[in-house]
Amino acid sequence: MEDEVYADTDSDTEGANSDGSAEQPGILQVYLIQNTFGDDNYLTICYWFFIANIAAVAVINNEGVDSEHSEDAHEDNASSSEISDFDLNLPTSHSYLGSNLEELKGRTILDEGIYMNLPLLPMRSVVLFPGQTLPLAVFGSGVINMLDNCIQKNRTFGVVCLSDDKLEMVGTTAEIFEYTQGGEDGGFCIKAKGRQRFKILEIIQGYSQKSANVRIMPEITLSHPIFEQRLTSLDHRRVMLLNQKDQATFDRIRKLDAAVTAWPDWVYKHYDPQILAFKIRQNLQFIVSRGSSVPTDPTDLSFWVAQNLPLDDKERILLLEYDCVISRLQWQLEYLTKDRILVCSTCDKKIAKQSDIFPMSKEGPQSTFCNSSGFIHDTITVYKAENLKLDPNPPSAEYSWFPGYAWTIANCDGCESHMGWRFTAHKNKSLRPLSFWGLTRKGLKSRKLKKSERKLSTRSDSS
Repeated sequence: MEDEVYADTDSDTEGANSDGSAEQPGILQVYLIQNTFGDDNYLTICYWFFIANIAAVAVINNEGVDSEHSEDAHEDNASSSEISDFDLNLPTSHSYLGSNLEELKGRTILDEGIYMNLPLLPMRSVVLFPGQTLPLAVFGSGVINMLDNCIQKNRTFGVVCLSDDKLEMVGTTAEIFEYTQGGEDGGFCIKAKGRQRFKILEIIQGYSQKSANVRIMPEITLSHPIFEQRLTSLDHRRVMLLNQKDQATFDRIRKLDAAVTAWPDWVYKHYDPQILAFKIRQNLQFIVSRGSSVPTDPTDLSFWVAQNLPLDDKERILLLEYDCVISRLQWQLEYLTKDRILVCSTCDKKIAKQSDIFPMSKEGPQSTFCNSSGFIHDTITVYKAENLKLDPNPPSAEYSWFPGYAWTIANCDGCESHMGWRFTAHKNKSLRPLSFWGLTRKGLKSRKLKKSERKLSTRSDSS
């Protein structure tokens, strides 16, 4: 490479030899210098002439090196461009439902505390939270008529969990924002968004569908625990606790406020929603680093965490019943700070570690999807899984929730229960990750690590 560069530059650049050394002044050059500047300035001119030649050689050498580096960089970029990270926005679109969904404009906000009649959609082992996206593919005429009536009115219906054949008395309103009907299979596809919590007061059984008299549950927002006793002279220094940079200022002001009250500073920390939310976000940094959007508002964060944790139905219902963000954040922080593993909900065989969880969606590591038969699955994505066996049939890309990946059914190798799917890059083998596991929440339960398991986990991680 360098020889080629020098060969090109020798013909056009004076003062540089083919070996890259500086050229000495020739006889003609000496004659011109002496006649032009005189004998007194001869040595000075020769000196500067020599320095200029050295500089010219340095420029030529640098151009040769730079050209080599640019070619190497081009090759590196070409090779790296062949590897593409999965777009986390794709699963949020639920494109498997079809591309012909009609979008509905506007948003319905119900007054907190009001009493109203709400059409109900009981769903087995589905607990919807405010802010959560619910995709649906339904085929029964009764449910289709109910959803069609909702679209004609305020687009809102109630989702309640059917757990162990028992209808829970607390649920979440869902607002339809996209829909399509009259497909080849006669189904009805919608996308709805969880909005507000409600409590069922009376169930009304109609012809082929249910409705209920409900009360829209208010979200109780408590002020800062020492807001009334705060030092108002420090108001201009107060900051929102959103990152590590603001923590020192926030802590200093909180300690000064607490100094004029009867309780020590650490008591108030347990009831400050900003501090609780900040600690939870610190525990979720690995999710943020992977590209998922974690809310900063404490209330939105509490619902987001409830949606994304691998909890059983009872735990999710408990969080839905809490009417105050502080209670939800305290419970979630306690959960996140414990070492846990995911096990089969039937036989307790270990399936994955909590550290194996990662997001494949912008909405977080656990999202709600529906299959072609209309069954709903809360699916959590993990890097690695164990004690699973795959279906012998070849991977299928049909109705895939993660575009570009084909799925294979995975069952527990102990009890044969359905645990989820293994997703592998289908056609584009440069897609990253090349493969991962999608585990259904129904087949899992989360439990704390025992002391013996914690020691083994530490050894395996270190090795």
